[in-house]
Amino acid sequence: MVRGITPAALAELARTLTATHDVFAPRRCGDRLVLDRLASAGAGELPWNAYRLPEPLKAIWFQPGRILARWPRRDGETAPRPRVLFGAKACDLKAVACLDRVLRDHEFKDPGWCAARESTLVVAGDCTDCAESCFCSMLGDLPYPTGLFDLCLSPAEGGYLVETGSERGERLVADHAGLFSDAAPESVERRADARAELAARVRRQNERFPVRDPFEKSVSKHDRTRIWAELAATCVECNACNMVCPTCHCFLLHDVRAGDAALRLGLWDSCFSAGHARMAGGLTPRLQLTERFRNHYQHKFVAFPRNWGITACSGCGRCIEACMGRIDKRECLHKLETRWIPSEVAQEID
Repeated sequence: MVRGITPAALAELARTLTATHDVFAPRRCGDRLVLDRLASAGAGELPWNAYRLPEPLKAIWFQPGRILARWPRRDGETAPRPRVLFGAKACDLKAVACLDRVLRDHEFKDPGWCAARESTLVVAGDCTDCAESCFCSMLGDLPYPTGLFDLCLSPAEGGYLVETGSERGERLVADHAGLFSDAAPESVERRADARAELAARVRRQNERFPVRDPFEKSVSKHDRTRIWAELAATCVECNACNMVCPTCHCFLLHDVRAGDAALRLGLWDSCFSAGHARMAGGLTPRLQLTERFRNHYQHKFVAFPRNWGITACSGCGRCIEACMGRIDKRECLHKLETRWIPSEVAQEID
């Protein structure tokens, strides 16, 4: 059942939830929106982010520098409060699905990730615009959530349409029934039209990067060709693409002293770093930048789909915006599909 809510009622809902939850929502910072903790006093109506925010959601559940262990252990520590997250978009939720595969959905679970996921209520939202770098359509995805949310908001006349996606979302609506109203059928029809229009717009802006073959085929066929040196020519190994990528989850362990105690931290790592795959004795299988660049694409578009059944790219475009070398992942994928020089393979093998 689709319901309606006004912007004022949505702000009241968020303010009420701060009494029992840590609430994260978009906040204006200069000329852009960022994800920030909402104060208990509230800050008026919540700003609407028309497309994904600059920072990935993994910063909330998979924080850089998170404490993994402490010696000596502390008894009686207060459990962290549950969270509510406003402003998640479809590409963010696909990234969460990728991280769930690695950190939750098999026998080796990350307890921190599992606990954070279970204690977070996700209020997602349709995209009503797109950045120039957005390319979810190239991956066959849509610019509006279809799952992995508790509530989903869609702008409508006078406020938002509200769709529930879980029992927890249904309970939230029931507990605050006075803030919601029945949605008019014509509003639901207009939502469908708006969704289709934006999906077509995202497809049009990516027409200059036509996709015919699956990315797994396009990337894997260049396992032994020289195209990677060309694609990586302007890469400066700044690691920005991995830091803003919502699906990247590599981390390293770092021990520090904290007074009389010791902490083991999990720090975000990057596969573009020269020491990322270093082994005992100082050896590394990917000494050259071109090898690490190729591994980045092989992991996201070949190995991850084969191992986990989903592409480790959500098409959010954050890597395109963050790259100091002005490398556009869409252009790289297009070149990998359209370039095929068999003679290079023979030369490489020889």
